[in-house]
Amino acid sequence: DYALWRNGGIVLSSLTSSHTYESWVSRVLGGTGSVYTALEDNLQEGSCWRLPGRLGQIAIAFRDIVRVTHIMVDHIPVGLTNATESAPRKLLLWGMVDGKDNLVKYHSLRNSATGTLRELLTARTAPGLSRGMPFIPLVRFDYNIHATNHTQLFPILDSVAATGMDFGVVVLEILDNWGGELTCLYRVGIYGE
Repeated sequence: DYALWRNGGIVLSSLTSSHTYESWVSRVLGGTGSVYTALEDNLQEGSCWRLPGRLGQIAIAFRDIVRVTHIMVDHIPVGLTNATESAPRKLLLWGMVDGKDNLVKYHSLRNSATGTLRELLTARTAPGLSRGMPFIPLVRFDYNIHATNHTQLFPILDSVAATGMDFGVVVLEILDNWGGELTCLYRVGIYGE
């Protein structure tokens, strides 16, 4: 898991929802609600990244450059919490495109996109906070709070995976939750090679 804090995953504040970002001091002191909570392997009720409202994004930088294959989202199991409405529901993972080879692949992919990738690129070209950097959508998915397995894994789009693009930064955009006034992201993991 390249996003895991102890594996070198860090939050990029400039691409993360500003109303929720906390400094590394808060992280070291163990404050719950910190954005870094989503990069820890700790599923205790209430120990999540709390976003006011239903929208937000977290940018994660990896220690190494990664060919992303999957994203994992985790939430407290339904039987252990009453706060299911705060679980994220609709999400979109973006990869920040960097490096000459990746930019060539990016432009080629944008020009030849079909299916889901074309839909995503037609709707939007970057996450809400992008700072002018080029991004490619990696996967749009729904987290199902009512599924048997609370740890859910989603593969990136085949068309993006086939390019062999690698990433040093990804942005997970939360587009909606299950009806709550706030959103709690307990855990996000990024897998690849």
